[in-house]
Amino acid sequence: MSYDDDLPPRILAVDPGQKRVGLAVSDPFGNFAVGLDTISNHDGKDLIPELAAICQKYDVKQIVMGLPLHMSGEEGVSSQKAREMAALLSEKLNLPVALMDERLTSKIAEQTLRDQGISSSKNRKKGIIDQAAAMRILQDYMDRQRAKR
Repeated sequence: MSYDDDLPPRILAVDPGQKRVGLAVSDPFGNFAVGLDTISNHDGKDLIPELAAICQKYDVKQIVMGLPLHMSGEEGVSSQKAREMAALLSEKLNLPVALMDERLTSKIAEQTLRDQGISSSKNRKKGIIDQAAAMRILQDYMDRQRAKR
């Protein structure tokens, strides 16, 4: 058994958005979410090649994707698009994809950045909020998985 066999599998978090897709990956020890760059998203863009390259670079074995729900918990058009994207990622990348409720993750990320003295208007343009939201989704997912053990 090698050292790598003792490490948990890496997880990629995807926060799907209409303009940008926020990304985060678990650290090699499975304790913390680490933000990655955001990728631009527009109608008709094929995100699979970029996500496949990221999965290969970080040796990702699972994906967790934010599921945008209404505050009531009901699903809408964005939820359906996220489910379709999750199914496509699972099929094309041959990886399991878990869906995670992402209600308020962007607001929490924005507030966290504001508390750190970082301007939200500049960061929204740069995708930092999308990245921070992906980190929140992944950290919540990992914390829940740890609590189940």
